[in-house]
Order: sequence, then C-alpha cells, then structure tokens
Amino acid sequence: MDILGRFAKRSERTEKTWEDAKTYFTQRYDLLKLEFLEKSTQLLSVVLSMLIVVVCALAVFIYLSSAVIRWLSMAIGEAWAYTAVCLLFVGLIVFVLAKKDVLFVKPLIRKFSRILYPDNVEEVESERVVDYAEDHEGAKGGVYGEQ
Repeated sequence: MDILGRFAKRSERTEKTWEDAKTYFTQRYDLLKLEFLEKSTQLLSVVLSMLIVVVCALAVFIYLSSAVIRWLSMAIGEAWAYTAVCLLFVGLIVFVLAKKDVLFVKPLIRKFSRILYPDNVEEVESERVVDYAEDHEGAKGGVYGEQ
C-alpha cells in the first residue's frame, strides 16, 4: 500500500506540474501577443503621424508656391516666376536628397529601435556617449584640454 501511495502522490505532482507548465506557456503566449500589439500600434502611430506631417507640408508648399508665383509674377513676369519657383523646388529636392540620412533615416531608425528594443537602445546610447567622451579626451590630451 505504501508503494501505491507514493505512486499516486507522484502522479498528482506530475499532473500539477503539467497544469502549471500549460498555464505558464499560455500566459507567456498572451504576454507576447500583447507586447506585439503594443509595439505594432506604436510603430503604426509613428508612420501615420509622419504621413500626416508630409501631407500637411505638401499642402503648405502648394499654397506657398502659388503665393510666391503670384507675387513674383507681378514683379518679374509670369514665366520667370514659374521658373524661379521650379528652381527653388529643385534646390529643395537636392538638399533633401543630400541630407536624407540626417533628416529622415537616422531619426526614424532611432525611433523604431526605441520602440522595438527599449532596453538595448539605452545601453547603446550610453556606450556611444562614453566612446565619444574617450575619443575627445584622447584628442585634447586630457579632460580639460591639458597637454
């Protein structure tokens, strides 16, 4: 009877452990789903806000360009006004293409990495600050520029 009692206790413990494992994995799966939902909504909100900013900026550029064309057409003529505004926009496009990494790519990557990997970004940024300080310290000969 003692052997059967031990076997029954072991079976109950195994069953309890199995139920606990199922509960743990179910809750872990639910947590992953919630984290995915949170991060995807944050990413979507960033993308939508950027889209709204771009649409509003385009509307401003359209109205501004029509106002500049109207003002310039009174001063230098209609054909030259359209040419001047066209050259202004070509210059703006060249500037944006030249600075696209600084203006758009790096800030978006930084924002997305903060959303997706919040713990790792803080570590990388603190390491970057330390590396920057060490580089400038070595270049100047000391902390206060001593030689």
